[in-house]
Amino acid sequence: MPTNWAKAPDHHDPGAVAANTREFLESGLTTVRCRACLSEVRVRKASAAQTSVQWSSDPAATCPEFAARVAAGELGARIDTCPKLRASIEDAVADGRLAVPDA
Repeated sequence: MPTNWAKAPDHHDPGAVAANTREFLESGLTTVRCRACLSEVRVRKASAAQTSVQWSSDPAATCPEFAARVAAGELGARIDTCPKLRASIEDAVADGRLAVPDA
């Protein structure tokens, strides 16, 4: 007999699992636009120190910093961030557009 957990989705229902996964991955995301190159990313702050960034496109195709570093031979997936994008995210936190849970 399967155990029902209050917080866990019904893993026998693929639709419920997909919906819960999508909600987990997308909840709390705020769109932030880089003020330098206008790339848009979705950002979630879990704390003052932790930032999650989701790109909707290849960063090297829209961000000059990523493009230059990839052209120089760096692997795009290993590039942490662009300093100008980081500054734009920090501005979004400072002006209240991006919430920080423990702030």
